[in-house]
Amino acid sequence: MSPFRSSPPNRKPVAFVAALLVIAVVYLRWQGRVWWCACGRWYPVSLNVHSMHNSQHLFDAYSLSHVLHGFLFYGLLWLARRRIAPGWRFAIAAAVEIAWEMMENSPIIINRYRTATIALGYTGDSILNSLGDVASFLIGFAIAKKLGLWWSLAIFIAVELLLLWWIRDNLLLNILMLLWPFDAIRRWQASG
Repeated sequence: MSPFRSSPPNRKPVAFVAALLVIAVVYLRWQGRVWWCACGRWYPVSLNVHSMHNSQHLFDAYSLSHVLHGFLFYGLLWLARRRIAPGWRFAIAAAVEIAWEMMENSPIIINRYRTATIALGYTGDSILNSLGDVASFLIGFAIAKKLGLWWSLAIFIAVELLLLWWIRDNLLLNILMLLWPFDAIRRWQASG
């Protein structure tokens, strides 16, 4: 039996995720991230991706992309369901998302976003936006668990198409543009 497997509900995965969140907040503050949007307005949501508010409030249009991260990681870790208990699958997935939030706000990734994507003025996420991104991820993980494969896949495709239409960006384009940017795609995105 795997050391990750346990019969009764285990609080260790939740404590592990909570500790990672504390580490992430300390790291993000050390990197100079602000707690909240510099504008001082306490709006929980900012939906204009071409404004100074993007990635600065608790939720933004990219929160939907983080929901999709949760779908993907639930699906990937579902493959290990016989070896890893549900709580630890949740903790592993959350650890990857939290690590991404920390890496996404490092100077190397911020500069990559500026040079390779439409995020020309991107300065990194506020700390509360990073926490909102993790919360969106956890919501996506829970939704995927509840809906199962086919409904999750249908919603994944629908959200990707919605984001493509709405903000001319989505999870797949974001990955593509970070790894292998195309000028034609960047021009198309910027014209919206």
